[in-house]
Amino acid sequence: MRIYWLILPLSFAFYLSSATQLFGGHQRPEDSCDVPLVVTRFVPSSKTVELVKNLGHKDLTVQLGAVPGTLEGVSIDDGPKRIALVLDASDGVPGDEWKLQTEMAAKLAQHARPDDRFAVLLVGIESPASGFLPSAEIVKELQKLSSSRPAARESGERTYDALLAAANRLNPPQFGDVLFLFGHPQDSGSKTEADKLMEVVLKNRLRFYAVSFSYPLRGMVPPGFDPNKPLPASAVLPELIKMTDATGYGFSFHSIESLNYPGQISLFEGYLADLYAGITEPYRLKISTPGIRSEVKLEIVVSNTKERNINEWDIHYPHSIYPCLSSAP
Repeated sequence: MRIYWLILPLSFAFYLSSATQLFGGHQRPEDSCDVPLVVTRFVPSSKTVELVKNLGHKDLTVQLGAVPGTLEGVSIDDGPKRIALVLDASDGVPGDEWKLQTEMAAKLAQHARPDDRFAVLLVGIESPASGFLPSAEIVKELQKLSSSRPAARESGERTYDALLAAANRLNPPQFGDVLFLFGHPQDSGSKTEADKLMEVVLKNRLRFYAVSFSYPLRGMVPPGFDPNKPLPASAVLPELIKMTDATGYGFSFHSIESLNYPGQISLFEGYLADLYAGITEPYRLKISTPGIRSEVKLEIVVSNTKERNINEWDIHYPHSIYPCLSSAP
């Protein structure tokens, strides 16, 4: 499980379509699934992060549970992507965090290509159903939210409910769909249960990115705790941290205090640009899944990682796979 600690000194990822009906017909398991994979590496000479785009069949090994998997296809999917942005507008988010959420969500959307589409949903406020919009319109909406914060109409921090609503907005799912949360990893008051939300996210093969401008270990560790050391046994990580990790992306933390250091906002904006590059151009792996009827652990191994300068945390893919469903006549 990964928590990203990216910026010093205090910096650290209703089941949408039912199993029986979609598009008016019954569904049945397919014999293969398309799974997103993003591989990056750090380039020391330029001090930048780049996508690894030259991987093929011979470079990848797939394991489904205890059984070796069969990789039927490897390609880069650079088609249009849909991103559901979820911002935490609940009373638990201070004003400076809200301002950063809206500003950085707008920075993320500004990296969009002409055909990429966005939706914005808020924790604590029911969002009216609408289609996905071009980035220019979303940026304007985020700028309005930054200058005029709406008042939360629900008590608690109902992040699970907002994420489920965002996942429903992405129904039926398309390859490469993304949930992107700017907010806290905690939840309070949601009707949605964590395991139900996790099931929806994994069944629909959604990629789940998350960024927080809070300090995640406040109240969980003693004063002066070294964040580079293992967490104490008493520290219980929130379920949303486990959820982003399950889809292959760590929950990234960047405290307000750390971002106030000179140059840190610029570094963070560069980090968002790197994330968006992976959002737009993941590998599409077609994996044979005959006989799969429930959740199965998925492992994808990239060969020669040391020679390619690829670290374990540079390889992003869902760590579980469900049967992929197709509509039957």
